[in-house]
Amino acid sequence: MHVVSPPPRTPHPPPLQMPRPRGLPGTTLSLALAAGLAAAALAFLLVRGRLAAQAASPASAPVVVAARDIPARTRLTAGWLVTRRVPPAEVPEGAATAPSDVAGKVTLQAVAKGAALIRSAVTAPDAALGMAFALPANLRAVTVVLDPTDGPDEFVRPGDHVDLLATDEPGSGPAEVRTVLQNVRLLAVGAQTAPDAAPPVESAAGAPRVTVAVSPRGAQALVLAGARGKLHLSLRAADDAAVSPVPVFPAPPVAREQAAPILAQPLSPRRRASRIAAREPLESLPPLPVAAPRPLPPARVEVTVIKGSQSQTVSVSP
Repeated sequence: MHVVSPPPRTPHPPPLQMPRPRGLPGTTLSLALAAGLAAAALAFLLVRGRLAAQAASPASAPVVVAARDIPARTRLTAGWLVTRRVPPAEVPEGAATAPSDVAGKVTLQAVAKGAALIRSAVTAPDAALGMAFALPANLRAVTVVLDPTDGPDEFVRPGDHVDLLATDEPGSGPAEVRTVLQNVRLLAVGAQTAPDAAPPVESAAGAPRVTVAVSPRGAQALVLAGARGKLHLSLRAADDAAVSPVPVFPAPPVAREQAAPILAQPLSPRRRASRIAAREPLESLPPLPVAAPRPLPPARVEVTVIKGSQSQTVSVSP
């Protein structure tokens, strides 16, 4: 028996496999990480933009308002001002945002309590608002009439410093000139209050007038001197502020006659004793005057005279 053996099996080749690309998982991770970073950066930019927009337009803004009713032509003080925060849309145009913007200035119109202070509604104090705002503190403005013969001319201007002299009316005593006040500032010459204004114009009566800044005591002295006689100006140099006693001119006759005898009078006992204590030689001192004894008054005797029922006491000399 012939056995036929099956042909040998040919082994099947392994299935064809595609090669796996290398590095694919890492690339995906990098792309995902980059996308996350980009999203975070975008979110950061959006948040920062919103914050910047909020900072550029705050929810409130400061504004200075009046803490009380303030009349016109009033100098503002810090105690009358209050700072409040309001929405930006409610801030008036030109409103002050800090008390220092308007403190010390003068209101041109009345300001109600709670109203905002507008910069254009206040101004710096000066003579344009009136003499009261050009006057230094603790001084008084006094207007005096000068002697028409030597009144102010084109060389005298407001702001100059002068001395004020007085002469008494004729017939009131010996003629003399007294210096009433020294180094006083001219506030006005006639109606002129600015140095660069037109020359002063005399009043209708022909007597020039000037207004000066003086102390309350100086105001009294000026009024009294003007009532007794005439006032005159003596212009000072621009840099001369010296003040010193000025004697009356001419010197009183009594003072001239007594000046020499006073220097030749002997020393008083007290001064003599002080010089003796200082061990000065007595020979250098003038002798002390010896006063003559005063005579005693004559004695008087009282006598009672009786006439009938009447009696009388009389004083007689012995």
